[in-house]
Amino acid sequence: MGVAVAQEPHRWDRARVVDAADRVFTAGGAAGLDHAAVATLAGADPDAVRAHFPERIDVVVAVLEHRHEQWNAGLAEAAVGAADARDEILTVFAHLEDCFRDESWTGCAFINGYGELGRSEARVAALAHDHLRGIEAHLHVLAGRAGLPVHVADALSLLVEGAKVESAIHRTTRPARSARLAAATLMTAYAPTAHTDFI
Repeated sequence: MGVAVAQEPHRWDRARVVDAADRVFTAGGAAGLDHAAVATLAGADPDAVRAHFPERIDVVVAVLEHRHEQWNAGLAEAAVGAADARDEILTVFAHLEDCFRDESWTGCAFINGYGELGRSEARVAALAHDHLRGIEAHLHVLAGRAGLPVHVADALSLLVEGAKVESAIHRTTRPARSARLAAATLMTAYAPTAHTDFI
């Protein structure tokens, strides 16, 4: 019990710093993630930030890990109440629309992070790769449960990633809705009796 109490301040401080770093990263990319900026936003001492994350890349990695957890939590929340696997596939696009609706949305953190650092930082490249593979794997599982061919799951993944890019560039939620309609149409082609009331 004593150990848990002793560790609690550490967990709180780290969470606060990562949240601040996430906001700095979202606004200005990895280039803006200096210890002073993060510390100011977190209301923390710069030395404390350096203690948690000695190098800038450590902060970037923490932000991406945080975003991966947020994405998975959002997927799970969006899927609550889905009637079947096809409906759950469409909740992925509903989750995307929620992400795009956030005023701070500037694009997928993994796409942005890879574009900025993926060629020079192996950890960033690996995290982006793992995140994308996670989305692909999730869609493959759902497609399998829905009785859809493997290539449909691959197409659904392309719709997800394309919607992220288009939304970031055009600053609109519309790509999520368009991708969702395309996904529903594609699934209907392989399941003529599928319900489309949700379109």
